[in-house]
Amino acid sequence: DPTWGTLAFWVPLYLVETRGFDLKQIALFAWLPFLAADAGCLFGPAVVLFLQRRGASLINARRGAFTLGALMMTGMMFVGRVESPYAAIALLCLGGFAHQTLSVTVITMASDLFKRSEVATVAGLAGTCGNLGVLLFSLAIGGLVATVGYDPFFVALGLLDLVGAVVLWTLVKDRRA
Repeated sequence: DPTWGTLAFWVPLYLVETRGFDLKQIALFAWLPFLAADAGCLFGPAVVLFLQRRGASLINARRGAFTLGALMMTGMMFVGRVESPYAAIALLCLGGFAHQTLSVTVITMASDLFKRSEVATVAGLAGTCGNLGVLLFSLAIGGLVATVGYDPFFVALGLLDLVGAVVLWTLVKDRRA
């Protein structure tokens, strides 16, 4: 969830400090990553369905959709590297889309992996851990952005979900296999 926290809390400040946006430009463009995220919420389940129709088990289809989202998240690594502020907005949109593609996919896995009586507890713990990640990442950004800039954080966002995909494929086993 550090991606979501960064989009929600830090992107407007990034656009002002680094890209020189004024309030009007923020009003025109800062909402676009959230619209892209909405589309990602629809895309993730569509990928799962697509993979299932081609013979993948539900767990493997969800892991595949998560991995696709993680691969798309690598575009976030270039937000600070592109010259055009509009290219940066486009990459932030890709990040919002990709994050919600994988997020909506992985959050539904609780109902696939745990007993009905455990799903709420697991989802609550996942939410707690996700928000702890947002807190820690936000503290790091707040403490380091003045000295190292935003670039390392965008690179981290592009890589963290790849690590998450490796963890998902390693720790979550398909019962059908």
